[in-house]
Amino acid sequence: PPVKMTYRAVGSGTGQHEFIGTNNGYMPYDQDFGSGDIPIGSSDYTALNTAGHEIMHFPFQMGAMSIFHNVPGIPKSGAGALKLTACIIAKIFKREITTWDDAEITTLNPGLTVPAGQNIEVFHRVKGSSTTAGVTTYLNKACPSVWEAGLVGKLITWPADTNEAEGSGGMSAAIASTPYAIGYIDSGHGHDDGLSEISLENLDGTSQTSLEAGPAGIGAAASEAITAGVMPSSPLDDFSAVSLHNMAGATTWPIVAISYVYLRKDLTPLGDRACLLKAFLEYIISDEGQALLPAFGAVGVPAAVKTIAQTAIDSLVMPVCTAWTFETDTDPGAGQADHVISEKRRDYAEYDRANLLDGLTALQSRVGLLEEAKLIRLDGSGTTNPSKFFWQVISLFEARAKPPVKMTY
Repeated sequence: PPVKMTYRAVGSGTGQHEFIGTNNGYMPYDQDFGSGDIPIGSSDYTALNTAGHEIMHFPFQMGAMSIFHNVPGIPKSGAGALKLTACIIAKIFKREITTWDDAEITTLNPGLTVPAGQNIEVFHRVKGSSTTAGVTTYLNKACPSVWEAGLVGKLITWPADTNEAEGSGGMSAAIASTPYAIGYIDSGHGHDDGLSEISLENLDGTSQTSLEAGPAGIGAAASEAITAGVMPSSPLDDFSAVSLHNMAGATTWPIVAISYVYLRKDLTPLGDRACLLKAFLEYIISDEGQALLPAFGAVGVPAAVKTIAQTAIDSLVMPVCTAWTFETDTDPGAGQADHVISEKRRDYAEYDRANLLDGLTALQSRVGLLEEAKLIRLDGSGTTNPSKFFWQVISLFEARAKPPVKMTY
């Protein structure tokens, strides 16, 4: 059957808003699934359940958040990177430290050379941002004496002489174009854009950038969190207290987000879309799906977390619809059937993209076919952090399905 899947990268706050539907009778706004790097808040979780809507958190990826700067002449990472502690960053963001030659900064960075009295241009996200929630949670956990609990959240009040940036792209562009700026963004995005990263001190006293911590240091945060029992074992439980910030470990990265797909347990209103959504979820926690994540600056979830995600899939209340299956090894006959996502099936557009060639003609032809077809749509919206990963999975689904398929986020 013809299928269309979409994903709108609008941030975790909007993704939650459209999933929860507070002003829409707790029904989603034309959304089949949401996604975010922060769990649904306790009050919203309770309100949804009270309204008769059981929801689930489906954890599928982990990623580092970090602090980036634009102080000229400093290495982007590694030896010579700019070192700061959580308390110094907290004071900078609160405008208690306002210049780059402040004694607390130069003591940690004795070789730092900046103009006398050079102002620190602080940039922060606007609207609801999971990155704001993650960074402010870290600052409160690592330096509560400076960054109080009242300054934690996806949308907080910033000092008047700080600067606004909208979205991850806006934050990256602002830091890159403003000398002596500082701001926060997911690490993969910042590295892709060539920004210079702050070397942060973790709970064990190790100063490192997220590049130096690597996937092992990012993954260690989840392992420590599971050991500490901060993550529920059931996807139906309240996840609002889950935090992977400032966890123990010599090489653990201190600001780690875990991304979720937000699901309603009862998918019967989705009809045929429900089976496509279930296949999408199955793929992104499969070995093949998880292996795609490092290319997008993220890492897969450990086995114990993957079990939670699988439990969510197994708990879905499904309508009568045709299940999608996957062909990995050649399955003569069955692999050529409809409702099969086949690793063996490719279209020219996917082949062309894989070889970095110009596939415009083939892509335009495919778009024309899709526009003429009657489509089954699957649309999601939410956090920007996994958007490239989602789009990659969506692209694979569109290429590997025999009938025309379209999905968006």
